[in-house]
Amino acid sequence: MRTDIKRTALNICTYCNLKCKHCLAFIPYYNNPQMMSYEEAKKILDVYFRVVDSVEHFTVTGGEPLLNAELKNILGEVFRYLDQITGSVDLVTNGTMEIPEGVLDLFEENKDKSKIVLSNYGEDLSIKIRNIETELKLRNINYRISKFYGGDQSLYYGGWIDFTDHSLKWTTEIERDSNAQGCVHRLGKYFVINEGELHCCSRSFWRIKNSIIPKVRGEYVPLMDDSISIEEKRRLLLEMYEKKSSMSCAYCVGLRNDVPRVMPAQQMK
Repeated sequence: MRTDIKRTALNICTYCNLKCKHCLAFIPYYNNPQMMSYEEAKKILDVYFRVVDSVEHFTVTGGEPLLNAELKNILGEVFRYLDQITGSVDLVTNGTMEIPEGVLDLFEENKDKSKIVLSNYGEDLSIKIRNIETELKLRNINYRISKFYGGDQSLYYGGWIDFTDHSLKWTTEIERDSNAQGCVHRLGKYFVINEGELHCCSRSFWRIKNSIIPKVRGEYVPLMDDSISIEEKRRLLLEMYEKKSSMSCAYCVGLRNDVPRVMPAQQMK
């Protein structure tokens, strides 16, 4: 059976120059942040694209990926797999740092299948947004700005969800499945690669990493485990893909439209 999936994000660092209290990837809460090397990324991508036949959108993210000095080389490796990426290669950045020339060159060369996503947290935080947008327009690079500031509207359209409460919320599988089927990540079949493992979302990875839930195969794919064949990894991915919910979903309100929002990008002291 083919493994054609919608979205995967590769987390190339758990460092960030912002400390957003409600960060979806819990970056400010890491005790020992990591920086992915090019060699590590190369190995992960090699296995991932043998496990996955195609992915519509492949995103390079963090933390703040521009903090990774090997970003250009990592992106260059991602672009080697364009024949398996049916939509676009995306880079997500927070607008605090200007994008290096070499990275811009890659996106300009591959503009038909790439996009830069700028998270705009307002002029006090995303201080380079205007400069970046000007450069992207000059180079005719595809981009999108996600606005996360500005009045009450942001609470409905750009507001974030507080995922920091990891207590049990759904006690039966029926309840868990029902809630998860309204989650954007579950419905959209989003996956994330963290520390060489493919997870259904960043919250599931975080809860496993911090022993909130047990680490069980079928809830993640250990891409870097050489004792497991590619076919077995494909089977595990398909098992994840077909599930209505994961174990993590029992501890989660879900990325749903009916969940209350908080003001985005609140900075921790």
